Amino acid sequence: MMSAVASVPLESLPEGTAFSAHGAAMIKEADEVESSVGTTITQYVLSTARKRLNSLQSDATRALSRHTEEDVQDLITLLNSITLAVKTVGAQVRCAGIPGSRAAASDAQELNKNANQIWIDGLLYSQKSSVLVSEELEDPVIVQKDMQGKFAVVFDPLTGLSDPPAQDMGAIFGVFYQLSGSTPGVTDVMQPARNLIAAGYALYGSCTVLMFSVGEGLHQFTLDASLNEFIMTKHNVRIPYCGNIYSINEGYTSEYDRETQEMLKCLKTEPALDGRARTCRYIGSMVADIHRTVLKGGIFMYPPHTRGYPNGRLKLLYEAGPMAFLVEQAGGQASTGTKQICEICPDSIHTRVPVFLGSEDDVNLATGFYKKTPWGAQNKDPMFKLRRTLSIEEKNAEKKGSVIEEDDGIICFHLG
Repeated sequence: MMSAVASVPLESLPEGTAFSAHGAAMIKEADEVESSVGTTITQYVLSTARKRLNSLQSDATRALSRHTEEDVQDLITLLNSITLAVKTVGAQVRCAGIPGSRAAASDAQELNKNANQIWIDGLLYSQKSSVLVSEELEDPVIVQKDMQGKFAVVFDPLTGLSDPPAQDMGAIFGVFYQLSGSTPGVTDVMQPARNLIAAGYALYGSCTVLMFSVGEGLHQFTLDASLNEFIMTKHNVRIPYCGNIYSINEGYTSEYDRETQEMLKCLKTEPALDGRARTCRYIGSMVADIHRTVLKGGIFMYPPHTRGYPNGRLKLLYEAGPMAFLVEQAGGQASTGTKQICEICPDSIHTRVPVFLGSEDDVNLATGFYKKTPWGAQNKDPMFKLRRTLSIEEKNAEKKGSVIEEDDGIICFHLG
């Protein structure tokens, strides 16, 4: 469903601390637009972001953001700079695979450096950010006073690096409210992922896909090359309750702790909840692996191991945190094995955590080994056993072409 909002260019939105009558009319009209496939990312944010922003404002941040319309305007301007960075980097990634092109002459590290600068430049010139934290920089970037906004942005500008570049690269980002008032600093990003007001990840390939949320569900946008605009292609994406794919680097198996090794043995022998045998799929790019998990179900894991990553490899602030936020918005779960990732406040901007993300049933099974209450073959919970047994019987019946009838709550299997 398209609206007149789409015909109003973003550049026409007024600057300043107050929203004009024209801008307020745009917001009101957008509120009447039902989010659906075919809407632009700007339309979607206009129609949904105000509810999320208003609900997240604490007493401490409310003084910084008195006008909800102004918050939405600023967020759209910020997201416009983010989507421009995604488009630009995505084009460079695709060109890197063309022999003789300028991008092809650069190695993966140079491509990564360029991507980081593109993100920083775009966010700075949006004049809506105050603190920037990048995976590529040791220290945060504090925006100079005359260019400051009210948002703190964390991001990994290019993930899944390879040489030559492959089609499993992407980007991850998250947006917080600034907490420290007029003097921004590193404390502005020392927040749990539960406080994110927006997050997303981009996946580069034959087309550029942007998975995005402002806390009202997870939605998929695809870059329409003819319009150079992200268009919603999947509304309210939901992770299946269970899956039969687990994603982990099994090359580290001998260096995982005992609980992780027991968990892996269980995944290899215990069928999925629907009766299917499990299989391992691991690309090695967090964005690509999690994107598959979101769409097909299953679990993505990066547990600690003794080969240099005793706390896990993935960074909480700009990798695990935003991804956990997005997975939960799609109905999945995100855990370190013992804690919810979205509840953890980082100790530093590069804090690492173990990661277990994906379908609710699969995450519960895997993390049970760390909580000492495994859902594996040794589990003694009779209801769990009954539920899993019935699921397997149903799957076997389907394979044999049997008919399953339900009558007054009784399930009958006709086998033969």
